[in-house]
Amino acid sequence: MLGWLLANPIIMRIIRTTDSWSVLSPSLGGEVCCLERLAVRFGYRVGELCAELRCSERYLRTVFLRDIGLPPKEWMRQERMVVARRMLQGGMDPAVVATELGFASVNNFRREFLATYGKSPVGYVRSATGS
Repeated sequence: MLGWLLANPIIMRIIRTTDSWSVLSPSLGGEVCCLERLAVRFGYRVGELCAELRCSERYLRTVFLRDIGLPPKEWMRQERMVVARRMLQGGMDPAVVATELGFASVNNFRREFLATYGKSPVGYVRSATGS
């Protein structure tokens, strides 16, 4: 199937590989790029990802809904929280995680983390470490 996709570069596709999502896009010259890395690189901003992929937000939304089942903004929100959880598990301070992941403030990060996991970042770290 990958050969067919590369032979028909007009179509953008997002595919699940062993451990991540990858994007196949004509703007990437037929390369397979890790969607998670692109999301981090562009600060989890849909507009900047569209600029890199040279497509409209409407087209990207159509591709995401077709291939992942979520709109890009929701996927990026969830992916950013997965990365945040991993960073906290790795011992990073919540303020550093908030900055690294491009949150406007620690409070915005706290609110988003609480909505996703039901615990604040500090509460999550305490429960994960047993302290």
